[in-house]
Amino acid sequence: MKHIFVDTVALVALGNKRDMLHEQALKVKKHLDLSKQKFITSDAVILEFCNAFSDIGLRPLAIRTIEAINASECWECVHITPPLMGRGFERFRRMQDKEWSLVDCISMIIAEQFGIREIFTADHHFNQAGFVRLLQHPKEGGG
Repeated sequence: MKHIFVDTVALVALGNKRDMLHEQALKVKKHLDLSKQKFITSDAVILEFCNAFSDIGLRPLAIRTIEAINASECWECVHITPPLMGRGFERFRRMQDKEWSLVDCISMIIAEQFGIREIFTADHHFNQAGFVRLLQHPKEGGG
């Protein structure tokens, strides 16, 4: 079974009907579901997603999404251990010429550990690190 890392951008796009990537994200998710992908994410991504959906009107959707992820055999949420946090921070510190967030750095390390090359995101930072994004911002001409 192939693994796909799911970044915050994808979770937000899937959950927010007003997000410019919403329709594209739904199509990608449907394709991934049909091809029996295993979705990998992390506590850090979940934290970012819940922060983005902390508004009272969005919170129920965030709760349902996280509960569905936790209950699904198609999803795995990697817990941020002290060693993983340390490796992520080391990459963050080392890549001072990039605007990668600490969450991006941790996500990249997790993807590498699983042998993942495709990231369910539109975040160009993953391209900079050699990954393939599955979402494209409309202003980039890809979707």
